[in-house]
Amino acid sequence: MYGLKRAPKLWYEKLSSHLKGMGLKSCDNCPCLFVGTLLEGNAPIYVGIYVDDIIYFSPSSAVEAQFEKLISTIGEVDFMGQVSHFLGIEFTWHHHSDGHVSVNLTQQSFTESLLDSLGYTLDNNSTFTTPFVLEF
Repeated sequence: MYGLKRAPKLWYEKLSSHLKGMGLKSCDNCPCLFVGTLLEGNAPIYVGIYVDDIIYFSPSSAVEAQFEKLISTIGEVDFMGQVSHFLGIEFTWHHHSDGHVSVNLTQQSFTESLLDSLGYTLDNNSTFTTPFVLEF
């Protein structure tokens, strides 16, 4: 499908159809996000797609393994392991002693790149003010 003018649309239709066939539903406000359960009573899985990149998460590693098996039926799939960057978002994973895992999401690289393009750095003080006040 690569190289065709309609390739992105055709790929999205094929992939979303496959995800819906697994029992996942796309979000109303963001059709590139899918959520659902692969088997009744199992933990949910959350799937995000961007062209031919897929990011997914489930509280259950068994559900993630099942998803990998099902998504492999579409065609050749490369599983890249735990995500560290996706669409300008940086993921920092924390494995806790009680077995839980948490993740910190930042856009520091994007922010630094944006500031650099405007001639600023994170160390520069801005002469601009904002009407917003943050209270914690």
